[in-house]
Amino acid sequence: MKTLFIDSSRKSLSVAFIENDKLVLVSNVNSYSKHSNFLMNEIKNVLEKTNCNVSDLDDFIVLNGPGSFTGVRVGVTIAKTLAWALNKKLYVLNNLEALKVGIKNDVVISVILDKDTNSYVGIYENNNVLEDYMSVDDVRLDFNGRNITIATMQDNEFVNYIKNKLMKKNNVEVKILSDYDYSLLVRYIHEKPDINPHLAEPIYLKKIDAEKKKNER
Repeated sequence: MKTLFIDSSRKSLSVAFIENDKLVLVSNVNSYSKHSNFLMNEIKNVLEKTNCNVSDLDDFIVLNGPGSFTGVRVGVTIAKTLAWALNKKLYVLNNLEALKVGIKNDVVISVILDKDTNSYVGIYENNNVLEDYMSVDDVRLDFNGRNITIATMQDNEFVNYIKNKLMKKNNVEVKILSDYDYSLLVRYIHEKPDINPHLAEPIYLKKIDAEKKKNER
């Protein structure tokens, strides 16, 4: 089983080649705001280094946000196009759920910082989704006496706010990830059903400026 993994939702662009759910090669490129200039070339480079033709791939995995408007769309569009054109399986997972994979605790709270210092949050209890890719304005923290892990790739004021608030009644730890555990993440995703490539859509929750100004009136 040969898998190509794509994540263009973060500041660094990630392309990974996984065989039989084991990581063979990953390329992380700091191409923030210019992912469209690098993604196809990185896919080519990863396949060449692993001596794999794109037609030999069995499936594609793409993380579909939340993230930058352009970045998320670039990755999703390329992944769904390749999967459709080559008649291969496509798996899609949101980044908040990806952050909690492999963390064993009663409750996992995933946090993604957006470019304007706001955050997106996912809350998972015993592997069940309580809230997925919601805005920080919608977060309700009413846990009591639980073991909680806050998972993020970037520490920020909101992470500290959640930690301090939850520590009054819960056992809380913050886990800052430098990158995904690709082998573990791919095994997790492969336990989910693949989707029709035409149904793959990016998740972009940030309100456009025009909508914000309208609501402020």
